[in-house]
Amino acid sequence: MKNDIIFLALALITGALIPIQAATNAEFSKSIGNPFITGLMVFIVGLIGMILFLLISRISFPMRQQLASAPVHGYLGGIIVATYVVMITVLVPRIGVGTAIGLIVTGQIICAVTIDHFGLFNVAVRSISLTRIVGMLLMIAGVYLVMKK
Repeated sequence: MKNDIIFLALALITGALIPIQAATNAEFSKSIGNPFITGLMVFIVGLIGMILFLLISRISFPMRQQLASAPVHGYLGGIIVATYVVMITVLVPRIGVGTAIGLIVTGQIICAVTIDHFGLFNVAVRSISLTRIVGMLLMIAGVYLVMKK
């Protein structure tokens, strides 16, 4: 249970970083005038950070065969994250951090429940239930309340 609390806290902290990224991306984009260049800069800084982390931690890089045998959909993460970075940069100045993040998280919950229900991408099946449906509806209601002026 103690380890679970640590992981739950890490998830909460990581989630708190997302609206910070949204706001800082929007500000950066406003100063340079282009959300795509902002996205590129975010990824360049992230790449440098990951390379430094791997070098410092001395984590061994997988063999070429391992990378080639990985499922193709595993590489979609880069495209998905790039889409997120650009879209959050475009959305925040127009609809606000709270609304943008609320809608994004709601979309994540709905998609996550769908992935769980059908066991997509080889995840363990966790069937949809009334409780999960109510949770999704509460997310939608929560976003509506956040959006309401």
